[in-house]
Amino acid sequence: MANVVITGGTNGIGKALAERLAAEGDRVVVVGRSAVAPAGAELVRGDLTTVAGTTAVADEVAARFDVLDHLVLGAGWFTPRRLVTPDGLEHGFALYAMSRYLVVERLLPLLDQAKTPVVAHLCGVAGLRGHGIQWDDLALERKYSPFRATMQAARAVDLLGAGFADRHPGSAVRCVLHNPMVVDTGLGRQVGGPLGRLTDLSARLFGRTPEQAADQVRPFLANPPAAPLTASRAGKPVDLRRPEFDRESAARLYRVLAGITAGAGA
Repeated sequence: MANVVITGGTNGIGKALAERLAAEGDRVVVVGRSAVAPAGAELVRGDLTTVAGTTAVADEVAARFDVLDHLVLGAGWFTPRRLVTPDGLEHGFALYAMSRYLVVERLLPLLDQAKTPVVAHLCGVAGLRGHGIQWDDLALERKYSPFRATMQAARAVDLLGAGFADRHPGSAVRCVLHNPMVVDTGLGRQVGGPLGRLTDLSARLFGRTPEQAADQVRPFLANPPAAPLTASRAGKPVDLRRPEFDRESAARLYRVLAGITAGAGA
């Protein structure tokens, strides 16, 4: 039996994965906004868009385990308009970059107690073209668009994976970056309007089900990769020499996030 934590585990891919792992006998704790946990899983409710909220979630999770085998980071939320968190961060950057960084940092002592720990990030860029990190405007005050915000957040996810081994050279954690591509998770409700309806229709016609997407993630947990970093897109390996995984940029992001979350003691 493995101990597993899944953020974003009350809906979509996270929920499907949680139900499968729990049915197989793993102890699963999900983090989400829903008041209802997936079948067989435990629930931690909290706000992953603020430093204080993320710290509280990580600390509650840590209180439930002595050892953590797998951490799946899948929490995400699309917003068509610019939102700023109480910490002054753009919403997407807070949810994808800040919270994932902070959750890993605070749970790392438990992960390092496991024999083959895995940290799996869902929905990074994984080789897709688009805007990168706006280093001089992380909050996107000067030029905002939903696409720019989404791509900045996704690229940050990939850099978190790319820079982990440099930040924690003695850790046994294996980082996995996985983009399942189009999945029928109801994203259109977040997009809204005609475009949202088209998004959901396209996902139903051409995308995978959450269960199928979860099936892509499960092997990384069942048979952890030997390499410190693995990246895949829809089940196909992604070349880690791509610029999305630049280690200098990753180190820069880690420094920025360390500064943002310094008050949390991470």
